[in-house]
Amino acid sequence: MMSAVLPSTDELDEVVRRVAGVDSLYPAGPLLATVVTATVGALTHRVPAVAAVVRTQGADGVRVTARIGIAADESAGEVSGRVHDAIAAHLRQSGDPAVAEITVVVARIG
Repeated sequence: MMSAVLPSTDELDEVVRRVAGVDSLYPAGPLLATVVTATVGALTHRVPAVAAVVRTQGADGVRVTARIGIAADESAGEVSGRVHDAIAAHLRQSGDPAVAEITVVVARIG
């Protein structure tokens, strides 16, 4: 039996960036991991590749977290809903067997 290729977090970053109303994307990973990655990048003088949208596979299915910024004239609820729907559609099209949770956090408005 062949397993489906699961979407990378880089693909999910692009999916979220294309949603109308999203004007920025912030790292959604644990704070410690983000700080360590930034510190290593500063010490090595290289910009580390950090995916903003975090995708993990749990026993109950895929969990995705995205932290977004939106323009002041946008509705946080509407933009969050569009991001959620875009992620869910992408996961379905990519063949993910189960989606346990999609979390969209509005980190900045304006």
